Amino acid sequence: MSASQIAEYLYATSTRRKRIIREARFPKNSVSALYNGARDGLVDFLNDGSRSLSHLTDATDHLEKREKRPDATDWLRRDSRSSIEALDAFIKAYNKLGFSKFDCFRVVGKQPHLDPWKTTRISVNLDVTIRKPTQGNHGLVGGAIFLFSKGEASTKARVDRCKVIAGLIYTFCGHHLKEMGDADPSLCLAVDVFARASHRPPGTFAAKLKNVEDACEEIASRWKTILPPDDYDGPEP
Repeated sequence: MSASQIAEYLYATSTRRKRIIREARFPKNSVSALYNGARDGLVDFLNDGSRSLSHLTDATDHLEKREKRPDATDWLRRDSRSSIEALDAFIKAYNKLGFSKFDCFRVVGKQPHLDPWKTTRISVNLDVTIRKPTQGNHGLVGGAIFLFSKGEASTKARVDRCKVIAGLIYTFCGHHLKEMGDADPSLCLAVDVFARASHRPPGTFAAKLKNVEDACEEIASRWKTILPPDDYDGPEP
């Protein structure tokens, strides 16, 4: 399960919870590839210490050419246009999101799962790590995940889900990034790109983490009973 799927699962109806498990067990190739162009452009931009805007303009130019390809499918055109809009939304909110104050770094290699409960593995998959040097110790660390959702209004439920994702980032950093520094919740961000907002974990996150544990147990008990959708286009189940 991804961090986003777990966060949605906590607030979903019973019917929607079943669909979330199906989407996690049988991810469609077309869905997995959404917004890759925007994500890559944002990571290139933030990883560059000079924060050259050329990374974003180059990504936008590539997406515009992709959108206009003679052989472009409707899906490719929609994804290209939405990715361009995402890049534009991010740069307009850059200072508000707080990234101008952060040192960000590209994540290299495969990231481990978050699985302290042993029932369900969670893919946190940071887009960048965030580090802050401090005096007297080996510094502070956090990370950010970019979230792309255009169709939903910025509701309290949407904000709550973002805060859960930020809490999972904080938990992940405490488990897997200890060599980089001490996990700091102020550096753990779920970035709602189209809403032009970034969210940090709620409080200590301890109470919500218990809810995550309960959700993981429920997901594990239902996992093998879920069948693929009729239009599944991923690997052989």
